[in-house]
Amino acid sequence: MKRLIAFLLITICLTVSIAAQSSNQTKVSGSVKDPADAAVAGARIFLLNTKTRMEETTVSGADGSFAFESVVPGDYEIRVSAEGFAVQNQAVQVTSVGVNNLEIALGIGEKRVTVTAEVGQAEQTENVPQAVSVIGTNEILQRTTSVIAQIGEEEVGLNVQRTSPTLGAIVVRGLTGKNVVNYVDGVRYTNGAQRGGINTFFNLNDPSNFQTVEVLRGPNGAQYGSDSLGGTVNLLTKSPVFGDTPKFGGEIIPSFSTADRSFGSSVLLSYGTNKFGGYANIFGRRINTLRTADGIDSHSAITRFLGLPSDILYDRSPNTEFTQYGGSLRLNYAP
Repeated sequence: MKRLIAFLLITICLTVSIAAQSSNQTKVSGSVKDPADAAVAGARIFLLNTKTRMEETTVSGADGSFAFESVVPGDYEIRVSAEGFAVQNQAVQVTSVGVNNLEIALGIGEKRVTVTAEVGQAEQTENVPQAVSVIGTNEILQRTTSVIAQIGEEEVGLNVQRTSPTLGAIVVRGLTGKNVVNYVDGVRYTNGAQRGGINTFFNLNDPSNFQTVEVLRGPNGAQYGSDSLGGTVNLLTKSPVFGDTPKFGGEIIPSFSTADRSFGSSVLLSYGTNKFGGYANIFGRRINTLRTADGIDSHSAITRFLGLPSDILYDRSPNTEFTQYGGSLRLNYAP
């Protein structure tokens, strides 16, 4: 009898919660235009809740108009893409009265970027007083040939430190370890380094799981804690997409490198409706022994300090091979 009463109470609470959430929903609408103020039809609009990471999508009509129904008030990021135009991002705050007549102008060859400078809140980069590096999906896939720490390559103020084939982290303005704090979707990610050393578990994150990486360069202790002396790294995962109609999606990303004859692949399958969105991602890679030029390891101590060839001690680069595999599953439901 007690179990039945408890079950009924839980059911009533959930029903009231869903009903309250539904009553607070509002609408976001607007139009997409080109630089000549003409309507852009067929543009794809994504509405991302920066707190829950739930994303909806729709397509602009013949007059360039679009609308999202049943939107919960909060901070959102709108991303608009259309063939022949640059991707446009815009931060939007949705109140209880909704957002109407929102005009988004697509430019040619220009791109506006938003960042989550505060956890769960999107802002335009020009409004953020701190230096920020935003690394997109394409850059993530191109740079990470073996570990995710390589996303820091080619970025101003960032370097990559690797103490072994699998251990490594991003160096922000010369600091790493306990002086750089890591987040995944705004949730603190342990680095296992209460010293000045390397971030132990950072490379357990697979690059194929992430859509964007944001790095705030410089201290921000009030927002992220005292261990953000060097900076803050925020890894943002891919979000399941909601749509007006049920839609399946998928991608296969193979990889191969000649330097170590490494190979691997990731496979992502997604499905979304107007109430449900989800995806499953599996990945695996094999990194083989690094093949140095002429068989000489320039990082070897006897080569660096004594000028002797490293092959008098060992052949090639031993113990630089490893295998990594895993997966992720994400499901979102909107009542």
